[in-house]
Amino acid sequence: MTEHDDYRTPRPTSGQWAALDRRQGPEPAPSTQEISAAQVRAESVPTPQGAAAAVKPPQIPLAPIKRVQARFNPLADGMMYLVVFLGGMLGTAMRYALSFALPATAAPDGFWSSFHVPTFTANMVACFVFACLASYLSQAAWIRKRTRQLTSRGIGMGMCGGFSTLSALAIEELVSLQADRIAAAVTYLLISFAGGLLVAYVGARLGLLAASRKTAKAAENALLLQRAKGGERHVTAGQTVVIAPDAADAAGAGAAAPPSYEPAPITDEIPLTGDPTTGEAR
Repeated sequence: MTEHDDYRTPRPTSGQWAALDRRQGPEPAPSTQEISAAQVRAESVPTPQGAAAAVKPPQIPLAPIKRVQARFNPLADGMMYLVVFLGGMLGTAMRYALSFALPATAAPDGFWSSFHVPTFTANMVACFVFACLASYLSQAAWIRKRTRQLTSRGIGMGMCGGFSTLSALAIEELVSLQADRIAAAVTYLLISFAGGLLVAYVGARLGLLAASRKTAKAAENALLLQRAKGGERHVTAGQTVVIAPDAADAAGAGAAAPPSYEPAPITDEIPLTGDPTTGEAR
């Protein structure tokens, strides 16, 4: 025996190891870095807190959505169909009567035999009337909106649409082409389109001129009436008031003062759209 034998620790036997394992229990599983998808979803989904975690959470009323106003639908208006039908019937009858009142062509034969007078006259008159009426009604604020709508559809779309004819123009062009009068057919077509644009422009200018004179006359009468009562007349921006010298003397030239041309305040309501989720109006 050496001097170091007294300090050696005896090794436990297999039975002692088994007893030690039974006392300590099973060895814990080693930790890993793998996370399952279920754990990720569970951690990412927020859990309600406070009053929202109750069985019956309180109901928060949303802001009311602005009511949408009903718009005018011409397809659902029976009166529109009626005025267009009556106007078209009148315009068609007028064009049929015009074919008897005027000669069929400008010449019995030759180059100008392809120029059909009744068709050309009907198209020019319809372009002029429609343009003049449309421009006048667009500025006629003193006429009720419903009256302007019925007049525009009845006279413009109905009567002018029935009085003018593009189908007859196409048939006349085909007949001229079949007769080998190509130059005459092209000339008649160009004159028809150019003349239509020209008379439409003249009609639109005359309609605007008539509407502006009517507006100026109405504003002048209102201003003179207001001054006769001793008050002041407010003229909105965009209106032109012309006072004749004799009318100003009749109303009192000594107290005549230039009208105020201050612009009218903008009071149009800005449309709002409500968010059904948050209730916020944007």
